[in-house]
Amino acid sequence: MHNLFTLIQTALYMIFVQNLVFSGGYGSSEAIRMSTKPKQFAPFAVMIAFYSTVTALLCRYLDTIGNINRMGAAAHVLIFGGVLAALYCVTVLLLHIFLHPAQKFFNMLGIAALNTMVFAVPLINRQAGFTMLQSIGTGVGSGLSFVLALFLVNIGLRRLENNRDIPPLFKGTPAMFLYVAMLSLAFSGLSGRALFA
Repeated sequence: MHNLFTLIQTALYMIFVQNLVFSGGYGSSEAIRMSTKPKQFAPFAVMIAFYSTVTALLCRYLDTIGNINRMGAAAHVLIFGGVLAALYCVTVLLLHIFLHPAQKFFNMLGIAALNTMVFAVPLINRQAGFTMLQSIGTGVGSGLSFVLALFLVNIGLRRLENNRDIPPLFKGTPAMFLYVAMLSLAFSGLSGRALFA
């Protein structure tokens, strides 16, 4: 029961306190782009959650190996990048063999796998010294925080489109960037840290 609580606690921490998408800026461009395509919202969110969780688990397991654990930061970036690339290749191969999805799905899968937020999760786990369960919680929480970010951006963009009070010069991209900047400030406030340290 304690292990389950640790996993859930770390996931909730990543969702509500250290939201990687906005307070750290990781993957925010993809959140904006994907939120404009509601049909791709659910599959992309699931892929992000899958990759962030599995990558966190695999990289944390590799960090338990003595020789890898003693390597420097640059070596870890290369190793974790290799893990992410290998996971992407295995996923593509398995999906191609068993499900035969359309090429558009594989394009979205690549964007999800190579998202900077997914790549940042194992590095954050290592820097924080998280246990295996906490690392899984970080992966799950980061994936769910991305879903939350997509949802909020999607709602905001729909409201901006329907708002007639926005001056013509601010319609579209400028209004969207202002909205995302305000969301960033809100999530930074939740993190309890200064914006510039």
